[in-house]
Amino acid sequence: MKSWKSILLLILIILVTVKYFDLTIEYQDNDFIFAGFIIGFYLLLFLIFGAIALNIEFKKYRLLKDLKVFKLTTMSILIVFVALGMHTYFAVRDSSDVILEAQQNFDLNHIKIELREDETYKFTNGSALGNSYSRGNYIKNDSIITIDTANSDKLLKSDQLAIRGNQIYMIDSKHRIVDSIFYFILND
Repeated sequence: MKSWKSILLLILIILVTVKYFDLTIEYQDNDFIFAGFIIGFYLLLFLIFGAIALNIEFKKYRLLKDLKVFKLTTMSILIVFVALGMHTYFAVRDSSDVILEAQQNFDLNHIKIELREDETYKFTNGSALGNSYSRGNYIKNDSIITIDTANSDKLLKSDQLAIRGNQIYMIDSKHRIVDSIFYFILND
């Protein structure tokens, strides 16, 4: 018969893990000023519940001398490895060298686009409270850049950009500027 403590710990570990993974994935594309504190809180809860599970299972092991009692501890260790893999993936995702970078600063907001060597781009829409990121693929032909806007922010109103001088504008299919106020300034 399983003890109620183990069942409760299993439920708590699963709930905290699901929320931690959900927030970690969400904050990869939308970070805000308190994101680290919130994710850290769920990580701390997970560690506390994992330590309690280890303590309970270690006491059972001393009585039974059977390694099968370490079910929650084994599950917790597997969750840690999955989390490490997820964080590694997110760290490697934007590791390609930036070949072109442009941005524009407004009062409390800013926008930025990075074109990377691996033909991916990262669009940043930032404010004083945090940033939202959009990623996709691009194709560059001379001064025209065609981007995949399927996952982009609503600020990108066109899938074509044009480099004109030291600025990048959104253009329509006839190469006319879509919004003359919304442009990026190339970084040197």
